[in-house]
Amino acid sequence: MTLLFQIRLEQDSLTLRGSSTESVGCVLRGQLVLLITKPIKTKEIKLTFQGKSKIAWDSEKYHVLQPANYCWNFELILPGTLKETIEKCNRSYIRYNLKATLKRPTFSQNIHTKRKIQINRCLMSNYFNSLQSVVLINSWKNKVEYEFSIGAGYFCLDDKIPVELIIKPLVEGINIHRFNLIFEEHRTYNIGPKTMKEVVIIDIKRDSSVIPFDNETWIKNEEMSIPKSRCLADSENNQIRIEHKVRFDVTFQIEDKDYYEVTASLPVIITSCFSPIGIMFDALPTYNSYYFDREINEDLSSSIPSNNNNLTSRDNNLYNNLSSSINNNLPSYDSTISLIPLLINDYILPPAYGTI
Repeated sequence: MTLLFQIRLEQDSLTLRGSSTESVGCVLRGQLVLLITKPIKTKEIKLTFQGKSKIAWDSEKYHVLQPANYCWNFELILPGTLKETIEKCNRSYIRYNLKATLKRPTFSQNIHTKRKIQINRCLMSNYFNSLQSVVLINSWKNKVEYEFSIGAGYFCLDDKIPVELIIKPLVEGINIHRFNLIFEEHRTYNIGPKTMKEVVIIDIKRDSSVIPFDNETWIKNEEMSIPKSRCLADSENNQIRIEHKVRFDVTFQIEDKDYYEVTASLPVIITSCFSPIGIMFDALPTYNSYYFDREINEDLSSSIPSNNNNLTSRDNNLYNNLSSSINNNLPSYDSTISLIPLLINDYILPPAYGTI
């Protein structure tokens, strides 16, 4: 009898840092757990991720698994060119699943388990540093000047986009009849040789009241929402491209006669997450990080004061972090297994036969 067949992951949401040409990829790490209390015949046990699989054995013969708790550690390196997960999109999606199968004899039912994997992508911190406030300054028919700006060129999901619009009249008799501020998501679908475009309005601010200028500058400040439940992060691949823009529409009335509409837009980058690792390495070191400048020969402790009582709490934390970061390799299975969440704690499972 099978009591448990389960995939345990260290993380079910992974982040690719940088574009598809910059990213070095990431690692999907976890355990495949099987608990049985009676002998069962098995043909193979297979773990699959998007067509890539690990198989416990490749023989066509059946194997009898004795009652026990079985755990197979796995580690799959995902390339940086992998497309990020895209969901909540009406016409397209990109999803990833990790599926394990225990194949039984012909007349026995196979056992399956599945876990959803979220693949995110964020820009590197050096790209963030090159982005500043985005400003558009222009004039319309020598009648008005306008300055349209947003706080920065990039934002995360669930952030707020600060928007400022400044309009200055150049002639008399101009009134603002209507004002719209719109946050748009532009989706481009590529289906073979065909291309289809779709525009989704994420947030909109309206003001239909008549606003006389009276020869004064008109300033409008708003915040546009980026709800995670409705907005997707920027993405570009051979299947779908997602971009975002903040657009304003202003309708002018000149001397109570004709109506004119002025519209302009600014691009904005929406990411699913920041890159804390890149930001950490790009930041200037603090004063207390002078320990890193010392020469470390054979023994790390020789270059750090041995009396920890003379160190501040921040120094102690620095020492501990430095000592634990000597080896820059990926952690071993044993060091990460305690980090994997247990959906069913091992101590409440029945013991394997032969261990009593």
